[in-house]
Amino acid sequence: MAKLPIGFVLAGAAMMLAFSPEARKTMRKFAVKGTEAVLNLTGQAKDTVEGLRK
Repeated sequence: MAKLPIGFVLAGAAMMLAFSPEARKTMRKFAVKGTEAVLNLTGQAKDTVEGLRK
């Protein structure tokens, strides 16, 4: 069993994103969902800190 170096994996992913519109759409959806989750967590942390201060 051959082990793939991380560089080959990243290069393959970059090629897929460069040439596949469907892959770009899917990655964009994941990026939007991930950003939304981070913003929600940030807001919750801010609310928690505000509550602790009061």
